[in-house]
Amino acid sequence: MPRIRPSTLIKAYQENPLLPLLLKECRTLESARNELRWLREHALRTSQTRQPQTTTPWRTYLSSICRQRSRGYPLQYILGDQPFGDLEILCRPGVLIPRPDTESYVLQAAKLVEQIALEKLSGNKEDKEDKEDSDTTNVPQSKPLQILDLCTGTGCITLLLHALLSPRFNLRITGIDISPAALSLARKNLAHNLQAGHLTHRASTDIKFHRADIMAVNPSSNGTPTIENLLGEYVAAEESDHDHERDQDSSPRELECDLLISNPPYISTADFRNGTTARSVRLFEPRLALVPAPRPHLTTTADVRPEDIFYDRILDISYRLRSKVTVLECGDIQQAERVVSMHTSMAPPAEFRVQIWPWAEEDMAFYGFHSSGGSRCVIIQRV
Repeated sequence: MPRIRPSTLIKAYQENPLLPLLLKECRTLESARNELRWLREHALRTSQTRQPQTTTPWRTYLSSICRQRSRGYPLQYILGDQPFGDLEILCRPGVLIPRPDTESYVLQAAKLVEQIALEKLSGNKEDKEDKEDSDTTNVPQSKPLQILDLCTGTGCITLLLHALLSPRFNLRITGIDISPAALSLARKNLAHNLQAGHLTHRASTDIKFHRADIMAVNPSSNGTPTIENLLGEYVAAEESDHDHERDQDSSPRELECDLLISNPPYISTADFRNGTTARSVRLFEPRLALVPAPRPHLTTTADVRPEDIFYDRILDISYRLRSKVTVLECGDIQQAERVVSMHTSMAPPAEFRVQIWPWAEEDMAFYGFHSSGGSRCVIIQRV
């Protein structure tokens, strides 16, 4: 990390004595100015609700949180939230903070699913018109889009997908995580955005959050279910709720997945320790959501790196659910390429179309991606 020029520190101090503190983490004066403005607004709001109306308390609090920020404490944990699309995602210690890259992947995933769904609806309409000539009636309405969000964290992906797709489609979205703290925050985010009017009232019934260990083959001793257990029980519960809508001779269905999306732990132990991972992330965000925990008894495809084990498992889940679209966030281009190779070795190439996104220069420029560095996602479409 380059050193900050003394002249920049002097200029910052002359402008505001708190700016040099923020420069330690922000690295640029413009960024430090923005953070100081946000922190000042936060301190003022906090003083109005928690402290007497005097000038000293909010200034003291502002100085305190600026010092806290200078030690790398995440800004989102201090402010308490992070914009994500048109949503306001609450952020709390112990749960991974949403990233702008993830938001871009969700927008792209929504476009793909919308395209597939519209093509399907168009096909159903043509079928209905053909069958009307043969006195066939009671053509079933289109089923809700089935979406599975693995390692949901704050629930930001689940909630933004609902905000993007619910105006045009019926939805059934399941967010899964192993962390009770993450699931609690995801549910709070659902309630918070419903109350703020960022989500339609349907989100309260369309969205479910559940706890499961997606890497486990057998239920753990503490009762955490595997994803197979959870999805089986979830589908059975849905069938029970809608028995009156089913034909008498129909058999229990499996979960049909239109979109499987995930931002799993993908950082290697070495990159977590050697300075590649930002200090604020390394010191204050949950390692559970960043670095895959060792799984000595887990059976994986040969030569799968420890940091890639979630992809091996999630791809297997995706194939068994016959997911129409699978979107997997990766740490960098090299990891994305390994995931593509992993997929190629596991599935018949003729059945899928796979790409690393963003790849086109216009997409990278539009979404603010670096042409050679930074995260990417792998998009797998069933053809």
